[in-house]
Amino acid sequence: MKWQKVLGGVLALGVLAALLVFARALRHSEGYFHYPRVAPQKPEDFAQAQDVRVFTSDALELRGWYVPSRNRAAVVLAHGLSQTRADLLAEARILRDAGYGVLLFDLRAHGESQGETSTWGDKERLDVRAALDFVRARPDVDPERVALVGFSIGSAAVAEVAAKDARVRAVVLLSPFNTLWLAAAYDFRRFGVVSQSGALVPFWRRGIALDEVRTIDAVEHIRPRPLLIVMGSEESGQPLADALFAKVREYAQTWRIQGAGHGNFSATEPQEYPRRLRGFLDAALLPPPAPEEAGASEAAAP
Repeated sequence: MKWQKVLGGVLALGVLAALLVFARALRHSEGYFHYPRVAPQKPEDFAQAQDVRVFTSDALELRGWYVPSRNRAAVVLAHGLSQTRADLLAEARILRDAGYGVLLFDLRAHGESQGETSTWGDKERLDVRAALDFVRARPDVDPERVALVGFSIGSAAVAEVAAKDARVRAVVLLSPFNTLWLAAAYDFRRFGVVSQSGALVPFWRRGIALDEVRTIDAVEHIRPRPLLIVMGSEESGQPLADALFAKVREYAQTWRIQGAGHGNFSATEPQEYPRRLRGFLDAALLPPPAPEEAGASEAAAP
């Protein structure tokens, strides 16, 4: 019977090790839902931006800044996890200086907005829809010339909303994830189902719809509208980026910025990033120049 005791001891150790792996992954993943709530500070060059409130269909108040449009087009920007509207000021400056109306707002449970917890792009779909409604109702904006820009979890919400709202004229996804399930579990794949299940518990406990937020499927419903996807070469999950880029190769613009991590692309490419972002949105949202204007531009070219 000695071998049975040995086998039992080995099994007990295996179960204990699995429980420890499970608990460690759960604890680490739970930490994603606990982050400082920092009020964004309006910079001096945005002093003229309007302080606005946006109300979601589930009765949350979201706070933001709005810069009126000078060209009848506008862009809604949605930030990432543990960030605020201020984290997309680099993009907002590029677009504001080009004449676009710009709405920067805090997603639920971030910054000055209401909400108890982030849902990683699930309930944030309601936030993006409310922001779209706000911008489309502005007298300075043509509601048929509105685009969405989202970063990380903001990109997940943006992709899902744009997939179902054909009036969204163009979409920019910055550091998107393929599916919410993979975003939650990918970095815990080392110990397979044990560690990944532990990582998913905090999401299940909050009722987050892991199976509904699928950027890799949503992009198919955005086509043939203009779509730009930007990622950094140093972000985790490069094989997932490969899969997403391959999926959209025939109909979207993609750019993997060498040396860039998760966001902050303007710091890595301070000239090319603004040029590409503005060029993409100009082509999508602005009317083409009149024939006489185009001819004059060609004549003036060296």
